[in-house]
Amino acid sequence: MKHVSEAEWAAYLADEIPEALKIEYENHLYSCDKCLSAYMEAMEREETSVDIEGFDIAGPVMDSISRLNGGAVVEEAKQHRKEKSVRTITRHYLIAAGFTILLMAGGVFQSLTEYVDSVESSSDKKKQSLTDGLIDKTFNWMDTIEKKNKEGFRNE
Repeated sequence: MKHVSEAEWAAYLADEIPEALKIEYENHLYSCDKCLSAYMEAMEREETSVDIEGFDIAGPVMDSISRLNGGAVVEEAKQHRKEKSVRTITRHYLIAAGFTILLMAGGVFQSLTEYVDSVESSSDKKKQSLTDGLIDKTFNWMDTIEKKNKEGFRNE
């Protein structure tokens, strides 16, 4: 078979040749590197000539489905999503309520409040202003000095 030109490959890609010739071209591709490179170049040119990015197929298809069913499919899908959302929220609420009841029955919250109360009471005892602390330390220091002085006078 003779080599297939790039123009003929472009016609092949555009589906403008008979089926028998397509099969012949395909079989020739397996054995001829020159025709394979011509086919690849034609395919690259075909890809660059078609602008797929600007083409939106989903919008027109959904519009036609909506027109055929009178909008029932779209509304049904919206309703289904809403019901699913409500079910999910309800499920999460019930799970949270169940865990709360289990924690309350186990006494976790009671022990937590007792712990907080003990921490607060211990911090109340420890709360002392800086001035009061310095005065207490000064008096203690003075008391120890006074004791030492009294003991020193007794020993003489």
